[in-house]
Amino acid sequence: MAAVPPGIRMLVSFDRDQYRALTFILTFLLYTSFHLSRKPISIVKSELHKNCSSVSEIATLASSSGSLQPPPQSIHTDMDCSWKPFDKKNYRQLLGAMDYSFLCAYAVGMYLSGIIGERLPIRLYLTVGMLSSGLFTCLFGLGYVYNIHNMGFYVFVQVANGLVQTTGWPSVVTCISNWFGKGR
Repeated sequence: MAAVPPGIRMLVSFDRDQYRALTFILTFLLYTSFHLSRKPISIVKSELHKNCSSVSEIATLASSSGSLQPPPQSIHTDMDCSWKPFDKKNYRQLLGAMDYSFLCAYAVGMYLSGIIGERLPIRLYLTVGMLSSGLFTCLFGLGYVYNIHNMGFYVFVQVANGLVQTTGWPSVVTCISNWFGKGR
């Protein structure tokens, strides 16, 4: 017969209060991970629409400062280096549409998530939610890798990410209430 692994041996030696503390710490870290996976999108938005006019002005000033030749005309506009479809004048509306699609899906999903979460095994629900959240966060970044310039793709990823993000809070509350009781 094989020996019991050390990690299992350690867990078996825990008493109820130590399990409660471990559950609290793990669920806190889990929900922190859910929350942190929302942040890359807001950071990436500054890369989707860059202000390139400042880059071209610096290049024009550098080339005109040391020569007697007239400065070359800047061929850049303020949106030349932006990511399509966010390189047009309506980029604020497009970025706002992405935010709105995420938040709307999150609001609807938060209502439905509690209902669905009560009917499914909590471990399965939480695992699928975490993995799906990571998948859709990665898909947003893969738009750059695969050179995807379709606004529909980004809206779909945001809606799907908003829906799977809602699996976190009801699952965490259920885990904590199972260990600490509903009255505490």
